[in-house]
Amino acid sequence: MNKNALILLLVMLTMSALFGFKQYEQTASKELMTVIATGSGRNITINISSTGTKTSFVQKKLKTEHDADYAAVLNLVKAQQNNGWHLNSSNYSAGTGPSSDFYLYFLLEK
Repeated sequence: MNKNALILLLVMLTMSALFGFKQYEQTASKELMTVIATGSGRNITINISSTGTKTSFVQKKLKTEHDADYAAVLNLVKAQQNNGWHLNSSNYSAGTGPSSDFYLYFLLEK
């Protein structure tokens, strides 16, 4: 291989490495929000944490009309979705028996 072809090959490999890994650079950081609802029976505690341009934590305590009534939590998540947040993942866990503890988890991003 002559010297010019070797230099050209080296330049091409360098350029492909530089621009090939550019896709892994992070763009603007995303804002994250967690909504964690815990409760037993009709009592629900909702913890809302968010990070991004500002970090915040809010705790709400609710008493529902019926056992296992998650409408207030779902309405809160829906309101956040209407404000531009997107649901990334969610999970639900509950114990067995009447008035057992339950946990609802939602991860939202903007």
